[in-house]
Amino acid sequence: MSSSRKILMRGAAVLAIGLAALAVSVQGGAAQANPDILVSGNWLAEHRDDPDIVVLHVGMASMGRPLEEYVQGAHYLDYHDIALDRNDLITELAPVEDLVEVFRAAGVSNDSRVIVVGDPGLHAARVFMTLDYLGHGGRTSVLDGGLAAWKAAGGGVAAEPAAPARGDFEADVREDMLVTAEWIHERLDDPGTTLIDARPENEYTGERPGRDFLRGGHIPGAYNLYWQDLTGDDPPTLIDLAEVEARFEEAGAKKDGVVVSYCLIGMRASYTYMISRYLGYETKFYDASWNDWGRREDLPLVTGRARR
Repeated sequence: MSSSRKILMRGAAVLAIGLAALAVSVQGGAAQANPDILVSGNWLAEHRDDPDIVVLHVGMASMGRPLEEYVQGAHYLDYHDIALDRNDLITELAPVEDLVEVFRAAGVSNDSRVIVVGDPGLHAARVFMTLDYLGHGGRTSVLDGGLAAWKAAGGGVAAEPAAPARGDFEADVREDMLVTAEWIHERLDDPGTTLIDARPENEYTGERPGRDFLRGGHIPGAYNLYWQDLTGDDPPTLIDLAEVEARFEEAGAKKDGVVVSYCLIGMRASYTYMISRYLGYETKFYDASWNDWGRREDLPLVTGRARR
């Protein structure tokens, strides 16, 4: 074989590899910047027995809602061990030392590749946001579609979670990931800051404040992107990526700007936070959310569908 033909064949092979990699990271014609944040049921079925994989199945047994089925081999993580009532606010991040202990007890170490399963998916997104805050986001993924996606891939289930061996996780806290009402208030007119309100429309408009003592409405300039509008059905996986990209672009998100997610108590915003990170935006999280902003008379708000 001539040397020129060998060069051509080598070039074709490189191109094929590149196209294959692109195909893996493309959904609906748009390429996500951080594709490892979401994994499919088929991916988990293929990698379930990798030595660094730790599967955390999130539930609310502490609230009297025990799970009936678990991904086979998964460790259980109670949602309210990482999100609790603090400072008269609901589902705030627990103190760092407590979070570290929760993840160690669940079998997580710094070299673990954590796969989070949650039903509904927003519980898993909250775990992703928490581990991202603790500096482990680059090694944490959420199973897109939850338990239904696992079953669709032929994965086995168990009636009880697996008992974990204790991990030795250490946090590298990203304090700048969290923002306060004051941080947002200073940037209400900043075109580089995009606010995403993950609540349903009737909470965004103020028709339903969410809690009786809160004012109704939304933060001036916030874009209403209800988290559940980003998921399909059976299983509830992320919708077409091009459509997701379009919604964030309509909100005004810029790759050289900052996207801030909030909702009522910080649960639903965890999902839009995760998807914003998935798309590659610099993303921050307002954990106190409307539960904080809506009770404070010193902060402005807007009612109705208009952003401002």
